[in-house]
Amino acid sequence: MAQGLNAAGAMISQSADAAGEEDGSDIVFICGALRSGTTLLRIMVNHHPLLSNPGEMDFLFEPPHEKNGAPDLDRYLREISFNRVVKKIGFTARPDLGHRGMIRDMVGQLRRPGLSLSINVHRNFSRIPDFFPAARYVHLLRDPRDVARSAIGMGWAGNVYHGVDHWAQSERDFERLAAKVPADRILEMKNEALIADPVGELTRLCAFFGVGYDPAMLSYPATTTYAAPDPALIQQWRRQLTPREVGLVEGKIGRMLADRGYEPSGEPVLRPGPAGRLALAASHRWNRWRLMAKRQGALLLLADMIARRLPPSRFTDFTRRLRAERAAKYLQ
Repeated sequence: MAQGLNAAGAMISQSADAAGEEDGSDIVFICGALRSGTTLLRIMVNHHPLLSNPGEMDFLFEPPHEKNGAPDLDRYLREISFNRVVKKIGFTARPDLGHRGMIRDMVGQLRRPGLSLSINVHRNFSRIPDFFPAARYVHLLRDPRDVARSAIGMGWAGNVYHGVDHWAQSERDFERLAAKVPADRILEMKNEALIADPVGELTRLCAFFGVGYDPAMLSYPATTTYAAPDPALIQQWRRQLTPREVGLVEGKIGRMLADRGYEPSGEPVLRPGPAGRLALAASHRWNRWRLMAKRQGALLLLADMIARRLPPSRFTDFTRRLRAERAAKYLQ
């Protein structure tokens, strides 16, 4: 493991030895909650001839477990070896550089001559300045009522009351990041504005990168499974959520909703008591398990539950990899 995550590391042109000395001023991190439109924005960015975005890199800033008071890099490397992006890119890991140096070196491997680098991140935003103190950030927002609805379809939540949690956590963490960096290093964008006026919003984004807008950014439908921006897809929650579901979401994150410029629906706000929260938690677990069992198989879920209670072994690795492979089929 100390020599690298896998043999595909040879596909990387060259590990940038100087990456550990850089401040990250050439990097733009695209930050947003899961299901907020970060993947679509990444695809648009990647179609610009002067920009590069290799994918979602949440694993870079996950706090590693510790061993004897120091980051356990062997365990960290084992954990990220299950990540599909890690396997696709084939990083060469350098644990001899220490945790901070290794992460900076891995990011250095993503740089391509003549292209401005951006990286998608969904959480732990406030940790980024510890590694790249001069980095810049795009804060991509999407209406949390749509995020909560979408989280159910992905199998991450069993109801909208719990489906909005990751949005709230991501937004709170971005607030912590924003307190650490100058305001001129942050570009605020909304998914709804990007869909309604893609040329205008991408022009703003390109100016933030320091390049001109290129129409190729909207050519992605010809080479991906993503359709062209369709304003009809904005505010789907108005058609797909019940008044009760809307009330539950707004009751949970109403102030955060308003602070980010999203208007309340006008539906009665619902804040369940202890019994109601227990019922919502139970339905969340059951509905989520039922969907995962349908997609991945109940036997695999049971095997994974057993494996997680055992010491690391070939069996635990097998169940985790198989689950990751089956889950990847539903990622958009």
